[in-house]
Amino acid sequence: MSSWKSIAVFIDYADTECRTLEYAAWLAQHCDAHLVGIFNMGALYRGADGSTRARGGAIPEAIARRREREEAAVVQVGQRLAELGRSRGISVEFRVLWRTFENEDAVLSSLHCDLVVMGQHPESCLPDSVTPERVVFEVGVPVLIVPQHWAVREDVKRVLVAWNATREARRAIMDALPYITMAEHTTLLVVDAEKQEERHGPVPGMDISHHLARHGARVQTRCESSYGRGVNEVIESVAAQEDADLVVMGAYSKPRHRQLLFGGVTRSILSAVRRPTLISR
Repeated sequence: MSSWKSIAVFIDYADTECRTLEYAAWLAQHCDAHLVGIFNMGALYRGADGSTRARGGAIPEAIARRREREEAAVVQVGQRLAELGRSRGISVEFRVLWRTFENEDAVLSSLHCDLVVMGQHPESCLPDSVTPERVVFEVGVPVLIVPQHWAVREDVKRVLVAWNATREARRAIMDALPYITMAEHTTLLVVDAEKQEERHGPVPGMDISHHLARHGARVQTRCESSYGRGVNEVIESVAAQEDADLVVMGAYSKPRHRQLLFGGVTRSILSAVRRPTLISR
């Protein structure tokens, strides 16, 4: 039985095909979880298409048009969520954030969930402050990021875990355990273990692999050297080779201010997610 019993998904108006919502519904079905759909109404007013500027007598008409767009959007998204709930046989809940500036409400909506699912879109309509990093740091809930064009795969075959023997990596593995135990195979990737022998021990990844195996996971350890490449490049390369359904990694094992100044594995991975990626801290 999965320990994920409540999954929240931020429904992005920029995701016209609802791929992130479909992914979350698929995951909720596999985990027998309740799905909470969170829709940001304020996104409807970004850009020229959403402008409601008007003068004098045109103001009531502009307000009426705006209300019509709100109602139509809520109905459309709510119906799609309800349809997915019926087709996947899961319970669903619909929450609407009525204005863009209600960023705190967006974050608080994920506070009582086991997992948050978010999409990654260049023209995202989510509030600017609602990011995977903020949810992970302020709420402490693991976040699963779905790239823009990712299509649902009904079978969970392969998971790639980035392991660097840190607290953050250990937390991410345990947060991702429901997914890892569903997978047919999990690769535990250790990069440049020789640079931290005191942390990894004589056989890098052995102890955590045994720990996962006791939970029913099918795990194999893979050690790679970066040879001057960024660690994120190694992770992405192996994930592509494995055709991973999910990448699991701890967020910011180095102090966050250093990552903000100099980059880092977490920021590099999050800048362009290529396949579903779960981060936790």
